[in-house]
Amino acid sequence: MKSIKIVMQEQIHNLYMIGRLSGYELKKSYAGNLLGSFWIILNPLFQIGVYWIVFGLGVRGGRDVEGIPFFIWLICGLIPWFFMSASILQGSNSVYARLNSVSKMNFPLSVIPTYVIVSQVYTHLILMGMLLVIVIVSQGFSHLNVISLLYFMLSSFVFLLSLSFITSTLSTMVRDIHLLIQTATRMLFYITPILWIPSDNTPQLLKEVFAMNPFYYLVEGYRDSLLTGGWGLITSPYTIVFWLIICGLFVFGSAIHVKFRKQFVDYL
Repeated sequence: MKSIKIVMQEQIHNLYMIGRLSGYELKKSYAGNLLGSFWIILNPLFQIGVYWIVFGLGVRGGRDVEGIPFFIWLICGLIPWFFMSASILQGSNSVYARLNSVSKMNFPLSVIPTYVIVSQVYTHLILMGMLLVIVIVSQGFSHLNVISLLYFMLSSFVFLLSLSFITSTLSTMVRDIHLLIQTATRMLFYITPILWIPSDNTPQLLKEVFAMNPFYYLVEGYRDSLLTGGWGLITSPYTIVFWLIICGLFVFGSAIHVKFRKQFVDYL
């Protein structure tokens, strides 16, 4: 419990610094490019276009998903996934990539994964604003659940931050972990129903396993909030499972971060 208290205090006491560093992190990401921050929009657009052509027009032949145009259904899952995948990869490498800069300073290392993921939130908010406009124009306001959407946006941030305390610590000590995380993230993209829908013939047990995947919970939560306006997922037992996973990740992540961070410099 002591490690949890230390990490929480560092986050609260350095809120202003987190905000400043996250803004700098976002600017730094696109500083050397001719189009600058315009790549925040361009890069996702290219990926969405490819997935829509291959899976929407090629595999599905343009068929709707339960009365919803496949393109709308697709971007409602892809844009949350862009945030999750970028946060996982950037978060896992966050401490190691910046350790040289802060090793001789009295700097709270637990803040590093936080401001790196907050920098991804800015990009996510821009893309979500565009997504909301597209959904409203296409589907109208009637199926939009703003409260549920805010809940899932907050839930995804808390989940990714808790996960990053583990991944950033382990990948600093063992660099192979970061490569393993990259591979696992690519696998998760296809395991999570972002491009496909579980068929009626899928065994119920397998559906239950899919549903307990926290990424599935978040992606489906975004979709429900944007396209159906329902509360079913929030009021389901999967919400309890999801938050138990977050608690476990945060407790374990805080413990190993506080225990090993004094030795991080030895791994440079």
